[in-house]
Order: sequence, then structure tokens, then C-alpha cells
Amino acid sequence: MKTNFTLLVFLVLMVQSIKIQAQNISSNEEQIIKNIIDTRLKSDGLARKYTWTMRTEVLKQSEVLNILIEKAQYDQNGNVISKTINEQGEKMPTGFLIKKIAENEKESLEKFLYGMRDFLHQYSLPESEAVTKFITGASWTMQDSDKEILFTRSDVIIPGDKLNWFVNVSGYSTSRIEVSTKFEGDEVNFTAVFVTLPNGLNYMSYAEALVPAKNITLQIQKYDYMPE
Repeated sequence: MKTNFTLLVFLVLMVQSIKIQAQNISSNEEQIIKNIIDTRLKSDGLARKYTWTMRTEVLKQSEVLNILIEKAQYDQNGNVISKTINEQGEKMPTGFLIKKIAENEKESLEKFLYGMRDFLHQYSLPESEAVTKFITGASWTMQDSDKEILFTRSDVIIPGDKLNWFVNVSGYSTSRIEVSTKFEGDEVNFTAVFVTLPNGLNYMSYAEALVPAKNITLQIQKYDYMPE
């Protein structure tokens, strides 16, 4: 079953209207949406108190070209700041070390990859405001024996893109996303899985972006979430 709905959600957690055009997923759709927003607001607050490690790998035709390991956290203004580290468990390369391509190609690829990573981050709906904006006008279906709600919407970040956003029914937190989009004219297929800690912190733990035109795969892992 599939339902299209329009709603107006205030971040003060007041859901004023939802228009349902097919069978309900619950006796109280407004409560479901409110629970999703509540859950994200709680996670947003917790995230500000953590540091974490981020590992970015770039592969071309299954061959690892470069590895970047960073330590990240939020600053007082709510922006993520990161610092490149030299070691994480064992001696690891620092920064992008692409030795098998010309220097000018290396610089161009680095710029492309960093830009694409930041661009794709928007599809994780990293703030509660982004969740609210996405849900407005989206459509949904129940998935996996009513264990997940799949929200689907196009034109999320750029015209023609599509985001499938899966939410756990039990805890109302993000479980995974699937994205079809373009970056600098190239098709990108992006998938990510999320983890929820016992205290409610929900974060993207692993993501993979495929750029068929360049035979490039970008893999991102986030781990070692530690309270400050």
C-alpha cells in the first residue's frame, strides 16, 4: 500500500495537518510524524557532545587509490570540523596519496571527491529541519513486514534526484537511505546504513557512492563515537 500526504510540521513539535489518501499505516499518523521529529531532535542534541573517526577510501575498478582518516566533532556554531590524523590502529596514509595518475589529474580528482562527499552528506538529512522539509509532500510505503517505513521523494537537493529514506517503526530512527542523483554532471548512486546507540544517537555508519562514468567508488565509515 502507498499513501501520498501533505503536512505542515513545526519544529516546536506541533503537527497541524496530514491528508491521507489511502489506507492508514496507523491509527494516528500525526503521532508517527511527531515521533520521527522527536527522535531526530534528540539525536541532534546528542551528536553535539561526541567526537568520532571518519575513514574515506577511494577505489578505482576495485583498486584502492587513497585513504583518508579524520577526527571530527561539532563546533560551537553547529558545524562539523575535522582534523586529519596519521594513525588509527596502525600506520595509515595521510590524505589523498594518488600516485598512479598525473599530478593535475590527482588535484582534479581530489577536488571532485571532497566536493561529492560534502554534497552527498545532504542526503543523510543531517538536521531535524532537513527531515521536516523532506517529509513534506513525500510518499510512504510499509516495508519488511511493517518494520520500516519507506519515505520517497524526488527533487530533494537538485532537480531529478530521488531519495528513499527508511525509518525503523520501533524506534523512529533512520536505518538506511538510497539515493540516485548527479554531481558535476555525473550520475551517482549512493547508499548508506545508519546505527542507533542505546542513548538514541543515530548516525551514518557506512556509505558507498558509485560514479560509473569515472569507475570510481567512494566509501565512508564513521566509528569510535566517544562523548567529549
